[in-house]
Amino acid sequence: MAPIIISNKRVRASSVLEVIISMVIILLIFGIAMTIFTNVTRTSLSARKLRAEAVIRKTMLQTEQADAPGDQLLKIDDLQIEITVKATVLNSKLNEISIIAYDENKQIIAQLQKLIISRHD
Repeated sequence: MAPIIISNKRVRASSVLEVIISMVIILLIFGIAMTIFTNVTRTSLSARKLRAEAVIRKTMLQTEQADAPGDQLLKIDDLQIEITVKATVLNSKLNEISIIAYDENKQIIAQLQKLIISRHD
């Protein structure tokens, strides 16, 4: 049987202070990364916003071509489109059309406003 050797060598370990400092550095890096990620995702154009802008442009064309455009509330896919038509104060022949696209949480995704000349008196 082989003899058992017991050594008195100490294993060098990290101190509590070194562990706390390393944790603080990791948390700072993680916090900076999350801030950058949040800013990039918030400011980037999403596919939903682009689709909403295309839908309200198409709706604007249809509203302009209508004989007597009026206020409407439409549901297109998962978007709620609100169309508001009102005469301007300065000229009764000018109509202001405002189209706003909302998501299912009632948050504005896209909006478009335009002045058109009224075809009827």
